[in-house]
Amino acid sequence: MLPLLGIALVIAFPAGAAMNPGGILSFYVYDDDLNTSHRGINQVSTSGLLGFTINGIPIQGPSIITETSQDSGIFVGRLNIPSTINGRPLQQGDTLVITYSDESDCSGNPTTISKSIAVTKHNTSFSTSAKNIRIGQTFQVRIYDPDFNLDSRNVDSIPTRLIEFRTENGIRATLNNEAFEARTTSLRETGKNTNTFIVTVKMPKEIDGDRLKIGATAQLRFTDSTSPSRTSEILKTNIRIGLR
Repeated sequence: MLPLLGIALVIAFPAGAAMNPGGILSFYVYDDDLNTSHRGINQVSTSGLLGFTINGIPIQGPSIITETSQDSGIFVGRLNIPSTINGRPLQQGDTLVITYSDESDCSGNPTTISKSIAVTKHNTSFSTSAKNIRIGQTFQVRIYDPDFNLDSRNVDSIPTRLIEFRTENGIRATLNNEAFEARTTSLRETGKNTNTFIVTVKMPKEIDGDRLKIGATAQLRFTDSTSPSRTSEILKTNIRIGLR
């Protein structure tokens, strides 16, 4: 929620907003001077009004911002965050600055305000809903990873092919293998901007003709290459294959 009471001009980001390379970042502008039609929803051109830079380098912003509701005076914009800046990938510490130039503030004077947000490192977790899983039993695979939350206003997903299943006797497969009977082709975010992704799969009896061994230990591996440090991180969780 925006802290609007007694404030004439505000730029704000949604609660929990993150700047993710290649993602979409929503931002809000509160300026009742832009609310020129009190009976309709206003749209305002950003030309000459808003500027967007990363590390001081201008980037392309949205062409318009739209009032959130009739007569609110609050306008929302959606900014596409580039994956690279000046020919190199965005990384931890790179900072976006949104600048708003108001020709006439509440005192009638021109003013400029800005708001910044930086690419930050997030902790990622990887787990299953059970550790001892019977043949034929369904279970959930969960990932908490804000770097895959590319659009805070929509539900995002992580492809199941990014998770590998390994057994002691050398069986290898990714979770998009039909043997796992995944209910969806991806881990779906549990809601808008939750950063938590889940898929439900079934422990197979065999994979590509190779039978799983009862009592054996298996490992799930998730390779996360979205880190702002631009390095790949492998997260692992072990499970035991139990009896039906």
